[in-house]
Amino acid sequence: VERKKIEETLIQSEKLKSLGIITAGISHEFNNILNIISGNVQLLQMDYKDHSNLMDRLSIISKSIDNGASITDRMREFTHGETDTMDFVSADINKLLTQSVEFIMPRWRNMAQAGGINYNMDMEGTKKEVPSILCNPLEIKDVFINIISNALDAMPDGGRISFRTWSKGDTVFVSITDTGRGMSEDLKKNVFDPFFTTKRPEGTGLGMSTSYSKVVRHGGKIEVDSEEGKGSTFTLQFPTTIETASPITTPKPELETKDKKLSILVVDDEEDICNMLDEFLTRSGHKVKAAYSGAGAIALVKRERFDLVLCDLAMPDVFGYDVIKFINKLEKRPKIGIITGWGGTLKPMNDEEFKVDFIIRKSFELLELTKHMNDVFGADS
Repeated sequence: VERKKIEETLIQSEKLKSLGIITAGISHEFNNILNIISGNVQLLQMDYKDHSNLMDRLSIISKSIDNGASITDRMREFTHGETDTMDFVSADINKLLTQSVEFIMPRWRNMAQAGGINYNMDMEGTKKEVPSILCNPLEIKDVFINIISNALDAMPDGGRISFRTWSKGDTVFVSITDTGRGMSEDLKKNVFDPFFTTKRPEGTGLGMSTSYSKVVRHGGKIEVDSEEGKGSTFTLQFPTTIETASPITTPKPELETKDKKLSILVVDDEEDICNMLDEFLTRSGHKVKAAYSGAGAIALVKRERFDLVLCDLAMPDVFGYDVIKFINKLEKRPKIGIITGWGGTLKPMNDEEFKVDFIIRKSFELLELTKHMNDVFGADS
C-alpha cells in the first residue's frame, strides 16, 4: 500500500512538472503585458495627482493589474513550488477554518436558503486548541475554501459538512467531511490531477491540483477517502511550529530616486517596457539608453560606461545571463539589476561570473525599483 502511494505521488509530481513548462511560459508573457500597463498607469498617477476622478479610475486599473499579477503568480507557484517563505507566519488552523467557512457563507447560507436548500456546517470538532502551523494564511484558506466549495457541489439538495482538527506529535491534522454523493475509485484516483473535473463545461479542473500543490509546498499532505453514495473526507496534515513568526513590514520608499544622477542601460526585448522605464528614470534626472536585445546590450557596454544595467533574462537572441556574464568581466563593472517575468525563487548570486545586485520580478511597482536603486547606490543616489 505504501509503495503504491509513493508511486502515485511521483506520477502526480510528473504531471505537475509537465504542466509547469506550459504555465511558466504563459505566466512570463502575461507578466510582461501587465508590467507595461502597470508602469504607464503609475506614470499617469505621477502626472495627474490633482485630478481626483482620474486618480480614482487609475487606482481601479492598478488594483485590477495587481489581481492579474497575483493570478499569474499562483499559476507559477502551484507548478513550481515558488511560494515565498517570507510570507509565512504562525497561524491558528482553527481560525483559518472558521474564516474560510465565513468567507463562503453567502453560498452555503444566503443563496442556498433562497433556493429552499439547507446546509449544516458542523464546527464542533474544531473547539480544542491545536499547535500553530507556519504558513501563508491566504493560501491555506484558498485550499479550505476549494474543498468546501466542492463539498457543496456534491450536495445539491443540502447536507452537512463536518470539520475536525487534532494534533499528534509534531503534526496538525484537519479533516473536512461531507454527506454528498461521494466518488468512485476512478474519480478518487484522479481527483488531484490537473484539468480533471466532473463539472464540465464550467469547471477548470485546476482547483484540487492547485490545493494539492499548496499543501505539499507547506510541507504537508492531503488525502481523500470516499465511497459512492456515502460522502467524502479530505484529510490534511501540516507540520507544527513552536516559533511565532510575524510578517516583516518595511517603510514605503519614495517614488523619486535620491540626488545622484546615473547612467543607466535598460535591456529588454519588449520595447514598451524599455520606453516605460526610460520615461520614469529620465524624470528622475538619470541618463537612460535602451537595448532591445542581448547582443545590442553587449555592443553598448563595449562602447560606453554605465553605472547601472537593468536586464531581462528571457530574450530571443542572447540570454540575459550571457549579458550579465559579459558585464561582470568588464574592468569597471556597473551595478546589475535583473528585471524578469520568470520565477520568484531567483536570488542575487555571489558567483563572480553571474553576480547581480538585485532582482525584481514582473509585474512590479516603480517604487520597488527606486528602493533597490537607493539601496545599491547608498543614501545619496
